[in-house]
Amino acid sequence: MNEPLFIPSLFTKVLAAIMAVVIAGMVIVGMMQGTISTLDIAGTLVSAVIVAYIVHLWVFYWKKTD
Repeated sequence: MNEPLFIPSLFTKVLAAIMAVVIAGMVIVGMMQGTISTLDIAGTLVSAVIVAYIVHLWVFYWKKTD
């Protein structure tokens, strides 16, 4: 079980893609709703980092099994 738990180069790519989706989503919600609270923005950004970490592990293990 010598698997890495964090691959920085892959994580930055996944985080960039996730942040693009998050920012687009926040813009759409802002246009529909008018305002977004600071708490919603902070929660979304924290969640995006957690999701990016999980996705980067999935991508790493998918590439490894192929």
